[in-house]
Amino acid sequence: MKRLTGLIVVLFLWLGLAQAQQVITLEQAIQLALKNNYAIQVAKNETEISKNEATAGNAGMLPQLSLNSGATFSSSNTHQEFATGTTVDKNGAVSTGVSAGVALNWTLFDGMKMFVTRDKLNELSSMSEIELKIDIENTVEDICVQYYKLVKQKQLIKAIENNLELYKERIKIAEAKLKIGSESKLDYLQAKVDMNEQTSDYLKQKNTMSEMKIALNKLLASQVDSEFDVVDSIVISYSPTLEELKTTAIAGNTQLQWQQKNIDLVKYTLRELEAQRYPKLVLNSAYNFTRTDNQAGMVLYNRNLGPSAGLTLSWNIFNGRTLNSQIQNSQLLISNSELLLKNTRSHVEGSLLQAFISFNNAKTILELEEENLLLAKENVDVALERFRLGSSNSIQLKEAQRSYEDAQTRLVNARYETKIAEISLMKLNGTLVK
Repeated sequence: MKRLTGLIVVLFLWLGLAQAQQVITLEQAIQLALKNNYAIQVAKNETEISKNEATAGNAGMLPQLSLNSGATFSSSNTHQEFATGTTVDKNGAVSTGVSAGVALNWTLFDGMKMFVTRDKLNELSSMSEIELKIDIENTVEDICVQYYKLVKQKQLIKAIENNLELYKERIKIAEAKLKIGSESKLDYLQAKVDMNEQTSDYLKQKNTMSEMKIALNKLLASQVDSEFDVVDSIVISYSPTLEELKTTAIAGNTQLQWQQKNIDLVKYTLRELEAQRYPKLVLNSAYNFTRTDNQAGMVLYNRNLGPSAGLTLSWNIFNGRTLNSQIQNSQLLISNSELLLKNTRSHVEGSLLQAFISFNNAKTILELEEENLLLAKENVDVALERFRLGSSNSIQLKEAQRSYEDAQTRLVNARYETKIAEISLMKLNGTLVK
């Protein structure tokens, strides 16, 4: 008995340590993940890359200005014979030259392709934001599931602690009856065996909770051995109607948003290809300086300084029908993208209906289990009192205890399953991440 009492003291010391740990709410856990999670950080950087690329310069709308300069030096043995009969022989004749210039290249017209490309780059940037939201949604869902697994585990441990109190009382009653000789030692021994079984289950559940904390710390990109506690309750607060979900899911579901953006993106690609059927006009201008010094030759000194400008017109008249083939394939890609959108919409609507039914069924089951727990608690209280008074035996009390334990476990599981169904429904509806 002393050994058992010591173990109980240790268990409740563990409970005291757990209560002293910092409590992290779900909102705080999500904020930590959005700040520290490696996958989210990568997705954010990719979104910034897409934003940086969505510029007029990358679309080809701005001119290109370049500065060029150079210098040359040569030394050679020169022999020249001119028509006048003059002959020049010079060894080691030096020739030097310097040049510098500014060149401007600007596409004035390319079938409006540059404007289409600008819109396409903006669409890619917008698409990357949706992809980021999808990554965040998936991470938030994982965190919610893992967090509420911990809450569920905490509630299971709390239920075992309540059961341990009942077993302590049962042992006390059986021991008192044994001392006065009103009962055999069998009831006392069985009570201790059942108490040890519950204690063993308690230790296993504590170990499971430690493993779950490590898993959550990984999601939060925290140190895996960081100690924390979670809240005690699971609150179900989402209660939409099916008609509301059908209306809001079409606009809020991120998968549908991504598919629609993909259609727009392929359409921009088609317009870029169609722009190649038009002529292209490019302005070329420059301002150059050149100077050459020669110790031999017809021209001993030459210098040029001044601007130049010109227009280049190009028009691809025929390229082996390659462009027509690319346009046809692009049109087929648009058709495929539209079919994928319809398929995704059908899938979302079906998943939404199933999630809505599952959520409501889970809430109904939760109500039944809440009522059942009250009945089981009243039943075990009555059984314990009858056992105290000697009007029932330990077998009947044990059966009542088992029913109470099962009722607690079913209720905890029902709360968890209802919350998971709620999270799934909110994700499909696009309201899990705001």
